[in-house]
Amino acid sequence: MEKKCMDRLIGRHCKIVTKEPGEDRAYVYTGMVKDIDQDAGFIIIESEQGPDYLNIKAIVAIKPKVKR
Repeated sequence: MEKKCMDRLIGRHCKIVTKEPGEDRAYVYTGMVKDIDQDAGFIIIESEQGPDYLNIKAIVAIKPKVKR
C-alpha cells in the first residue's frame, strides 16, 4: 500500500483483518491507528485491550469506521 494512503489512517478508528502466513484463521483487530512505521513494517493500534503491533505484510483489509 502506498505511504500516503496509509498515513490518512493515523488517528482514525479502524477495523483491521490480518492473516499470518501458515495460519488457518484470520484475526480481526478494532482500534485507533496511532502510528505507522513503514521502514520496520508495523502498524501500532490502540484497542480496548491495549496497544497492538501488527505486521503490514500480514494485513488483508483495513476499513475505517465511525466509533459509536
